[in-house]
Amino acid sequence: MPVARPEPQEPRVIAHLDLDCFYVQVEQRRNPALRGQPTAVVQYNDWKGGGLIAVSYEARKFGVKRSMRGDDAKNACPGINLVQVPVSRDKADLNVYRSAGSEVVAILSTKGKCERASIDEVYLDLTDAAKEMLLESPPEMSESIFEEATKSNILDLPSDASDREENVKTWLCRADADYQDKLLACGAIIVAQLRVKVLEETQFTCSAGIAHNKMLAKLVSGMHKPAQQTVVPSSSVQDFLASLPVKKMKQLGGKLGSSLQDDLGVETVGDLLGFTEENKSTME
Repeated sequence: MPVARPEPQEPRVIAHLDLDCFYVQVEQRRNPALRGQPTAVVQYNDWKGGGLIAVSYEARKFGVKRSMRGDDAKNACPGINLVQVPVSRDKADLNVYRSAGSEVVAILSTKGKCERASIDEVYLDLTDAAKEMLLESPPEMSESIFEEATKSNILDLPSDASDREENVKTWLCRADADYQDKLLACGAIIVAQLRVKVLEETQFTCSAGIAHNKMLAKLVSGMHKPAQQTVVPSSSVQDFLASLPVKKMKQLGGKLGSSLQDDLGVETVGDLLGFTEENKSTME
């Protein structure tokens, strides 16, 4: 019996914005003397100096990781600043971070519908805003492109070339691009504008992924950090997923992902997509 195929859907433009080591950024705004210094935010308890929940990039250079305890961080980086999360009624009080995150959401929501994934992560549906830009001021008709957008990382576009920004500008302004990529180009420009506005109004940097769905946007938002953005063109999706480790996929990072690796011998999403009933029968 033939399987019904889903009806094709209108292309969407989804961004995933991830505030860079956000808890540290909040503390740096509260105490500017911490800027540029190795810093970590710690939920304090009596065992080995408490657990780190955010580590600045300066501290990471010394090998400090979020999996460490406060005492271990001091051993790795004697000059580290450990800032304790506020405490209320003997519990960690994250309200200062939630409020700071709400400032960012208020800015992002001027361009689309926001879905807050956590204190420091937001999904943003830019479909309508991208369509409006494409209709009223398409990039290929613009005399200039917002500078931050030309610093975007485009999958499958060389990122180490000396003329990289010019290559990105060319990609953003392609008159012969298909409709989906034209929408993505508009989305990339809008996200770049929003990221600059967030920095100007809140002092926070963020990284972003721009794609046609939430999964892809989330997967690439952390590829280039801090304060950068990555775009997933439709033509790049298959190759990107083919080499993606299975455990990077949502809900496959734990026991299920390990089981797929051990029982089926798959390491990447490409391996999983190529797994057939014939493969299964040979294992039984």
